[in-house]
Order: sequence, then structure tokens, then C-alpha cells
Amino acid sequence: MQGSDINNESAKLEVENLKLRKVVSRLKQLTHKYRSAEVIQNALFQISELAAQVRDMDNFYCSVHEIIGKLMFAKNFYICLYDAQQEVVKFVYFVDEVDQDTLFEQLPVEKLSSGLTGYILRTGKPLLCPPEVYQKLIEEGEVKEMGATHVDWLGVPLKSQDSVIGVMVVQSYDESFRYDEKDEDLLTFVSQHVVNALERLKQRELMQNEIEHQTAELRHANESLMREITEREKAEQQTAVLFAISELTNTSDNMATFYKSLHKEIGTLIHADNFYVALLSPDKKFLHFPYHVDETGAAAERRRVSRGLTEYVIRQQRPVFINGRHRQQLIEDGEVTPGTGGGKLAKQWLGSPLMLKGEVFGVIAVQTYDSEFLYRNDDLELLNFVSQHVAVAIDRKRSAEEIQRVNSFLEKKVTERTEELVSEIERRKKIEARLFHDAHHDSLTGLPNRALFTERLQQAVAHKRRHPEHHFAVLFLDLDRFKNINDTLGHSAGDEFLLDVSKRISDCVRDNDMVARLGGDEFVVLLDTMTSIEDAKDVAKRMIRSLSEPFMLNGQEHYSGASVGIALCREDSDSVERLLRDADAAMYQAKSQGRGRYVLFDEQMHQSLVDSVKRETALRHAKIEEDFDVEYQDIVELESNCVIGVELQIRWNDPRQTLSADEFLPLAEKTGLIIKLDRYVLKRCCERIKESRGKALPKQHVNLSARHLLKAGYINQLIELVERYNVDPSAIALEFSETALTQNDRRSLASLRRLSELGFTLVIDHFGRGAGPLQYLYNYPFSILKLDHNYVARLKSNARARAMLKHVVTLCDELNIALFAAGINTEEEYAHITRLGVDFAQGRYLDEHSDTRVSQQSAS
Repeated sequence: MQGSDINNESAKLEVENLKLRKVVSRLKQLTHKYRSAEVIQNALFQISELAAQVRDMDNFYCSVHEIIGKLMFAKNFYICLYDAQQEVVKFVYFVDEVDQDTLFEQLPVEKLSSGLTGYILRTGKPLLCPPEVYQKLIEEGEVKEMGATHVDWLGVPLKSQDSVIGVMVVQSYDESFRYDEKDEDLLTFVSQHVVNALERLKQRELMQNEIEHQTAELRHANESLMREITEREKAEQQTAVLFAISELTNTSDNMATFYKSLHKEIGTLIHADNFYVALLSPDKKFLHFPYHVDETGAAAERRRVSRGLTEYVIRQQRPVFINGRHRQQLIEDGEVTPGTGGGKLAKQWLGSPLMLKGEVFGVIAVQTYDSEFLYRNDDLELLNFVSQHVAVAIDRKRSAEEIQRVNSFLEKKVTERTEELVSEIERRKKIEARLFHDAHHDSLTGLPNRALFTERLQQAVAHKRRHPEHHFAVLFLDLDRFKNINDTLGHSAGDEFLLDVSKRISDCVRDNDMVARLGGDEFVVLLDTMTSIEDAKDVAKRMIRSLSEPFMLNGQEHYSGASVGIALCREDSDSVERLLRDADAAMYQAKSQGRGRYVLFDEQMHQSLVDSVKRETALRHAKIEEDFDVEYQDIVELESNCVIGVELQIRWNDPRQTLSADEFLPLAEKTGLIIKLDRYVLKRCCERIKESRGKALPKQHVNLSARHLLKAGYINQLIELVERYNVDPSAIALEFSETALTQNDRRSLASLRRLSELGFTLVIDHFGRGAGPLQYLYNYPFSILKLDHNYVARLKSNARARAMLKHVVTLCDELNIALFAAGINTEEEYAHITRLGVDFAQGRYLDEHSDTRVSQQSAS
């Protein structure tokens, strides 16, 4: 009985031990599972951190390799990315103990498609490939043997939005290291985090490129500003010299000191080591030299008027620039007699007449004996400009001395001197006040400038914060046709026009309001202490009505107009920058709605600006090959009604919105995506020509951005694209917008000549949209000129536009340049261009009558 109890107890202990072992085993499994999960989590976290911290892609891939090596055997590891545009696979990271010597950067997709890597690119699925699976794939013809033979191989696709962008692979040449389904799941899971990290790095790279682009534009603007500052400083220096010359009549004790000081002031503007003043006697028979400085020590004595260089200037009554060759020619022509003094001859000599009331009474001259100091034509113009003020100053000084001789009494002299000192003090005060005024006011109109307006606007904003019940508004005004007036009538008439504009605007506001000129034809108005928004609208209406009245310039009536944007200060948190920005945006909205009107900035306009940013973002994410297409528009010879060309016009198939090319192409130009879009259209053009298989096609017209002309690399890519399709360049016409050719003329001209020499037909497009400078027709290798559709639309209502077109037709005919018209949308426009002599055209009206054209071609 006792033995039986012992056995029972032993059995119970055995059962308890078994249960305990199972619990321990389960705890070990859970511990291993949680530890593995923690390792994986840490690895994914490290990959995510890499995208934010790493600065070099090679370091990124190397770090990813190191992290994956902690999760599985990864001694042999590589990552490759698929480039759809170049149709190659780039091995961005490759570490292999066997194939390391055969390292390569990229391979064509065709060459790689038969390998295991190409298999994953084709299928988009992960592949666990031990030898038996590898052999089976070879037998089924799915892959071919490539590279060293592996013991085990595991690859997973790198996917972005259901598209395979690359492959990540680990492989083993050692029997002791094999992979299983868990490794496959793990590597697949990690691959998505690697893709996310790559996309984050790519976005950061795009952002950095945009920042560099914006920085370059800012640097360019700064350089332009520095040039403007230099020119302004030069102008200020000239103004200071003229003012000093004018002051000499008051500050010089006698004529000797006057001439000496005059010499000093002129020397600040021009090289004047050798300088003299020559004056005619009252009977004009003698010349005397009240002031003469010459480095050779030669003296100038009073003499009879003869045929020297000084007398030549007096006879010509104009400034003269004479060098050795010119002097010899004057001697041969008998205008000048050779000198008899045997003195040293100057290498260059500048002389300008001193004139009063149309009469020459003397000459000022400078000369140089040294090749190191040579003059330019600018120096002659400057000397002539100064001479006019010198003549007045000499006349005033001689008159002043005459007065001083008359006033011989000492007491009277002391009184006059005292009065002069008082006058001088008052003048200095006025100068100081004028300098302060000039620093805060526009030099032409006398209106406050941007600095003073901004200061006043800041005060208004601060007042609004203290008194929320007080309201004010900012009006941004832009003039119409100012550039046309300035270019056509000259800067003098343009200045007169701006003065009249500033007066009319000032007449439309109250005394407590402020009118300022920001520059060019832009004006701003601060309406202070308004009762309601209707006050701002009434002022805007008055200004638009006043500026629509005719302007008298050069004896003729000219018309302008204005577009006004209004921004209302509603909150005490408003800022100066916001008000000016919103008023500017409202002004541009007014211009886009037809000019001659005002627009009040509102939330809808704000939303429009936000939508513009969204459109730009959508354009950046668009896929060119999928989201864009090309439409074709015939170019017709009007006389024969035959198609002589076809223009390829790009279209954006955005499902979220419908945008015309005029709406999204400026965005593409701004973001730089225009380069890729242009290449896409040119590619489609080459494909169309290639598909014709020798059948005669009309000339294919492709619009290109002028950006292509600024870099030789862009031009090379265009040429290589055409050569790749084996297309004759003479079958293609490349169109460049006239408005985009105003910068980098020299570089653009070199690129255009290269394209022309290769056989491309060159077209200047949108002629008439901008200034339409005729230099493009004379100096650039364009063989076709295409009128802008807006210019064509103006023909029916604008007699000046019709007159201008007649001259353009004549000029193109003389230069053997074909003249095209774009945007012929009505029968009336068709009649106008036909009557005015345009031979070729395109547009909706011609497309609608294509049946007649086809039947006529068939008959022919």
C-alpha cells in the first residue's frame, strides 16, 4: 500500500514537470517573438530617421544595408532603380563577394529583363529563389542564367503607387545561410519603408533645387539693383558737380579762383589734367585764355582768330572729338593750320563751345598726351553737357564782377557780403530740406516714394490696432499703354505723361490721403479714415474716369487708362505686406477682366490665389506620358486654301479641372517643367513624321520655350532627339515666343543660328503681344513671323494696328520672311488679314471650313 502511494506521487510530479516545461517553452517563444518585433521596429525607425538626417544617397544605401544585415543574412546585397524615361536600370548600391569586380552603374532594361532582377521588375512580385526554383524558372523560359551561381536568392520589388520603381535583393553563396518565407515577408515589409524614405529624400532634393533656383533669381535681382545704384550714384555725382559749378559764381572771390575751382569740379567727371578756357573778344577778332593748364608747360597767349582747333569748334558751333588721324584730315581739308610752336601734339583733344542765346563766346577743352588716359564719346557728351552750365556760370560771374567794380564803397561791399552769407545759409537749409525731400519722394512727380508710403501705411496699421473702429484702404493703380507711349514718343513725353497722371490722381483724393509712386507706371493711394468701402470705390471710379480723358503729348491726343485694385483693412492684425500684396493682386485681376475698372480684393480672389498654387502642385505631379496629349491645327495658305503646315498643341488631360494651354503653360514655364513638356511634343512630332513612312507631310510646327536657347545642353538634347528618330530637320518648324526673347540676346542668337544651320525652320511666334521689336527680323535667322491672336483680334477695332500690319507685310516681303496669322476665329478676322496681305493663317474659323479645303485639294 505504501509503495502504491509513492508511485502515484511520482506520476503527479512528472505531470507537473511536463506542464512547467511547456510554460517555459511558451515563454521563450513569446520572448523571442517580442524581441524580433522590437528589432524590426528599431530597424524601420532607423530607416525613417535616415531620410530626415542623411545628406548623401550613398550613405543612405550603405546604412540601409547595415540595418537589413541586422535582420537577416545580407552580406551580398544590392538596390537598383528603374528609370522609365531613359529605359535603364541604375544600380545605385551593389555589394557582392563574388561579382564585386564586375561592378556597373546601369544596364538597359532589355539586357536585364531576362535575369532574376528583370523578372521582379516585370511581375512586380517578391521572389524567394533557392536553386530548385531558379532551375525551374530557367526551364520555363522565364529567366536566363546571369552572374555568379547563388545558393539562395531573395528579391522584392520597390513600389510607389502601384508602380515598380526598383528592386532590393539579398543573396547567399553559403549553404549555411538560407532564406525562408519569413525573410521574404520581412524584406517585403522593409522595402515599403525604404520606398517611403527614398520619396522623402527625392522631395527634399526637389525642394533644395527650387531653393537654389529662387536664390539665383534673387542674386540676379540684386545685381540689377547694384547696377541701378551705380547709375544713380553717377547721376548724383553729375548733379553735384553742376550744382557746385553754379555755386562758384557766388563763392569765388575772382575770375582766377573761379576758373581754378571750375577746373577742379570738371576733373571729378573727366580726365582733365590738361584743361583750358578760351574766350572771344567782344569784336570776335581775338582769342584770349583766362585759364590754361598743360602738363608740358606750354603757355597760351592772346592771339588773333586763325585756324586752330579752338577756332574750328567755334566755327562748327558743336562739340568735337579729335585724335591724330582726324587732326591730319582737318589739316588736309584746310580746316586747321599746323601749329608752328613745335610743341608736343596731344593724342586726343575734346572741345565744346560756350554759348549764350545762340552765340558762341568761347571754348572749354581738355586733352591727353598719354595713351593710358584716352577719352570716349561719353566724355564728349559729358563735356558738352557741362559746358552749357559753365557758359551760364561764366556769364553770371562776369556780370557779378562788373557789379562789384561798380560797388566800390567798402560799406556797401560789407552789406552785400553779409546778404550773400545770409542767402547762402538759407540756400543750405533749402538744400538740406531738398535732400530729405528727395530721399522720400519720387524725383519726377514729387510724390511720396515707396519708403515714405510704407512708413505712412505702417502708422495707419498701428492706428487701426489702437482704434479698431477707424477704417482705411489701399488702392494699387497701374496705367495702360504707358510703355507704348514711352517707346513711341520718347522718355520726355513719357515723363510729361506721368506728371499729368500724378496730378489727376492727386485731384481725386482728399488732403489727408496719400498718393505715392512706386516706380514705372505703378501708383498707390492710402485712403485714411473712411466711413465705408463705398468711399474707396468712389475714389477708384473718379481716378479711372479722370485717366480715361485724353492726354496732350507732342501736340497730339493720346489715350491711356487705369486698372485699380482695392484692399480694405478690416482687422487690427493686418500687415503692410498683406495690404500691398492683396491690392496688387486685385489690380492684376482688374487688368485680366479687361482693364479700365477696379476690383475689390475678397476671399474669392484669395481662394483663386490658393487654387493657382494647387494647380502648380498638380502640374508638378502630372505624368507627362499619361496625362498630356497633342492636338493638331492646320496652317493654311489662304490663296490656294491648301494645308502647308500643322501646329502641334499640347493638352493637359487633368480629370480634376479643364485648363487651356494659355493657363497651364505659364505655370510650366515658372516651374521649369516646360522643358520636359516641349521634349514630349517634339518626340510626338518625330514619331508622326516617322510613321508617315516617306509620305509627304506638311511642315510640323512645334512651340518651344526660349529656355532651350539659354543652355547648350538643352539644344543638344533637342538635336539628339530628332537624330534618334532619323528625321530631317527641314520637316520641322520651331516656334519661339517674341516676348521671351528680350533677355540674353547674345546667347539666344547663337542657339538660333545653330538650329538654322542644321536645317530647322525658325518661327517668331506671338508677334505683337509685346513691343514687337523689328530687330528680330533683321538680326535673327527667322524665316516665318506669326502674328499673335490678340493682335489679330484688335485689327477690326484698331486703325493703328491695321496700319502697323501693312508695314509689317511690306517689311516681311522685302526680307523674304513668310507672314502667318494665328487665332483666326471669325469671318471678319479672316477678311481683315486677307485684305491686308497676310498669306498664311490658322484658327478655329479655318478649321470649321476644312471640308471646303479638302474638296478643293481633291479636285486639284
